[in-house]
Amino acid sequence: MDSPGPLSLLPVVLAVVLTLRTRQVVLSLLLAVLSAALLLSGGHPWQAVMYVVDPLLMDVIAARDHVQVMLFSLFIAATIQVVSRAGGTRALVELVARLARGRRSGMVTTWLAGMLVFFDDYANCLVVGTTMRPLSDRLGISRAKLAYLVDSTAAPMATVALVSTWIGFEVGLMDEALKGQGVEGSAYAFFLAGLPYRFYPLLALAFGAMIAVSGRDFGPMLASESAARPVPPPDDEAPPSPALALVAVVPVGALVGVTGWSLWRQGTTDAADSARLFEIIGGADGYVAMLEGSTAGLVLAVLLAIAARWRVAGGPVAATKESMDAVVAGMGELVEALVVLFLAWALGSAIGELGTGQWIMSAVGDAVAPWSLPAITFVLSAGIAFATGTSFGTMGMVMPLCLPLALQLDPTASALAAGPIPLATAAAVLSGATWGDHCSPISDTTVLSSTGSGCDHAEHVATQLPYALAVGLVSLLCCTLPAALGPSPWLLLGIGVVACGLILLVLGRAPAQPPARSTATPDPRPD
Repeated sequence: MDSPGPLSLLPVVLAVVLTLRTRQVVLSLLLAVLSAALLLSGGHPWQAVMYVVDPLLMDVIAARDHVQVMLFSLFIAATIQVVSRAGGTRALVELVARLARGRRSGMVTTWLAGMLVFFDDYANCLVVGTTMRPLSDRLGISRAKLAYLVDSTAAPMATVALVSTWIGFEVGLMDEALKGQGVEGSAYAFFLAGLPYRFYPLLALAFGAMIAVSGRDFGPMLASESAARPVPPPDDEAPPSPALALVAVVPVGALVGVTGWSLWRQGTTDAADSARLFEIIGGADGYVAMLEGSTAGLVLAVLLAIAARWRVAGGPVAATKESMDAVVAGMGELVEALVVLFLAWALGSAIGELGTGQWIMSAVGDAVAPWSLPAITFVLSAGIAFATGTSFGTMGMVMPLCLPLALQLDPTASALAAGPIPLATAAAVLSGATWGDHCSPISDTTVLSSTGSGCDHAEHVATQLPYALAVGLVSLLCCTLPAALGPSPWLLLGIGVVACGLILLVLGRAPAQPPARSTATPDPRPD
């Protein structure tokens, strides 16, 4: 079909506006998908309804990568529930609470945990969110703040880490563009040279640390934090044995360890003897690795839970039944989140068919001043990623367009001695895509961050967006825009950090903390 032009933005606008206004995520996404189907079906209502079912939902649910995402999400949810019912989560929280005795130390601990799970953004969202949720509740940290800290370390960390499931893809795109322009040398060297220009993800990580350390907030997040109350454990529960913490630590450790081992094993199968570490990781299937890791974590969680509950439950049969009930209950809690994920995937597929990204790129035009190319590239990538909810799709679409143009503007560039325009432009593609991934309500990581943290999805989007917009504007105006003129990117990063700090100092304030609620009052927040 012919592109509907600016009308291709309608489904995205509906999804964002309705989500923020009604806070009914499923309904908002469903209406957005239906509007896209109406455009694709020529305005025929019944054909549009059926188009939503088949092919949109059928195709996205049946896609192998999506099935793997669903399975490891379900396995992780089941693992957390099994560990929790066996007492492992509370025992771990009791140990961590000795270090994190207040809100600030709890937020810093969460931020550090997000930095440590650097190899995959999905793993970060689910592992850090679910593991740190009980501690956050106890310390009176809102679920919205937890979701923000998780989300602001997920994609931003994965995209700049020297070893992650993102790097092989990113370097591969750069390699194709460099070879297409006859530029010789290592694409990985070009990637490393451009790391200081990755302003948005680096500033997003720094801003998350500032939020955690300062304890200051602004916008909707301030209201969420002011309404949060500490949730102490019931008085009638005896403190768990510290040894029970192993029921939580071992499965999570297995998840991380097996995932890393799988990435290495897969990548070394076909890699040359001289392959670098990033090439090995880039040659692996991250979805398969996460599925293997989550399977190992679930199996170990069930076995350890049975062993821990053997005597208390009255024997192996009763302990096994308890664990299986926990598996089913954990998976059941993920149903609504999976529905949101299905609709987000369907919407992304529909707007891909509508050619939304191509229309945005064509609307920018070909006449670009050299000094403005990195800034325009950042805005273009950010807009496409926000509209489509996919960072990888945006990178694959914009990198072949903008990096060759930047190399033409710097004909003497090489992979080892590229000028600021090519480096800043390539970095702007990746940074803008990361911003869109961070902000878009239909992004996988946005959905999984709210799911893992137990936060209402609409609240997560509404509370995170002002922070991401603030950091995005700073990275654009203070860093990316002047980068092509030649100043040191490290100097620009320093200016960006100072600007972010000033924003927090001027707009932020400490949330009003109400007294801790009585243990007899049930916590209204979902588990």
